[in-house]
Amino acid sequence: MIKNFIYFIILIVLGGAAYFLVFKKGSSTLPVNEKNFAVYDTANIGKIFIADMSKKSVTLERGINGGWFVNKSIPVRTEAINILLKTIKQLSIKYPVPETARNNVLKSLSSDNIKVEIYDLKSQLINSYYVGGGTNDLNGTYMKTLDGENPYVVSIPGFHGILTVRYITNEEEWKSRSIFSLPLNQIREISVQYPKQMDSSFVINVIGVDSFQLLNYRSRQQINPKLVSKDRVGMFLSLFRFINAEGFENTNKLKDSILMQQPFCVIKAIDIRNNINVVTCYYKPVSKETLQQFSNKGEPMKYDVDHYYATINNGNDFVLIQQFHFGRLFQNIGFFLSEKTKRK
Repeated sequence: MIKNFIYFIILIVLGGAAYFLVFKKGSSTLPVNEKNFAVYDTANIGKIFIADMSKKSVTLERGINGGWFVNKSIPVRTEAINILLKTIKQLSIKYPVPETARNNVLKSLSSDNIKVEIYDLKSQLINSYYVGGGTNDLNGTYMKTLDGENPYVVSIPGFHGILTVRYITNEEEWKSRSIFSLPLNQIREISVQYPKQMDSSFVINVIGVDSFQLLNYRSRQQINPKLVSKDRVGMFLSLFRFINAEGFENTNKLKDSILMQQPFCVIKAIDIRNNINVVTCYYKPVSKETLQQFSNKGEPMKYDVDHYYATINNGNDFVLIQQFHFGRLFQNIGFFLSEKTKRK
């Protein structure tokens, strides 16, 4: 009986030791200051600072209404910030860098890294780490916490690739490509001016959700409402809810020469708070990348029929726009006349 009791005591001791080794010790095999790279509560993140070794850096900050801005005032692309926040939340350590490779990885991280600092809504630092390059199998990324001594291979479960590219330090790549994002109930006035075709130009005043005035641009005289297709006006105004640029072209070598030309169209939107958004559009010369190089008659094309250049954000940004997407706004005043009026 005593012998069995001794065995029972030994069994309890061994079980406790096993529990400590497997669960307690196993959960803290990493030093406290480099235990995790992920920030699970991304709703509590108020600011993210990202800097690379070439002295490029961006500061992403959450605005009062929840939207994000880069470097204080520039709206951020929604898809870009969503990808970054998802990355920050899902970071998972695959394994510590083996001792045999540790020095080489540390050397690489010291000479080529991206520094990341994450702050909460009260501007308190939550986490900070260095992001390095990828592993040879391209299925992990070397990272090290700022205070830690050891590098780790980090990934996102279910994702195959290198995470470095998600930590963007180029301000322009963060900029929202949105040109117009005005719901109909936020629009006060839209004008479309063709400098070389003033008779085709027009102004639309929005009186209410289902009440509009169509005016001749030059004379500002209202077109008889009986002659105007309310459906076409409403359809046109609904386009201003979502109009984006294809990309920024601020470093384009042709920018200065393009801007010296006369624009072929100027579109101005005024919202109910009297904010004015002007987009000035220019023809894009044919280049090697242009899909249609020749007309239907076999003659060389002078301008790209699928793309245009434009200035947005009060003329501060030079962008590329698509005929397929933005071109829907290039209507003339006759477009809004009812079919009965046109037949007359």
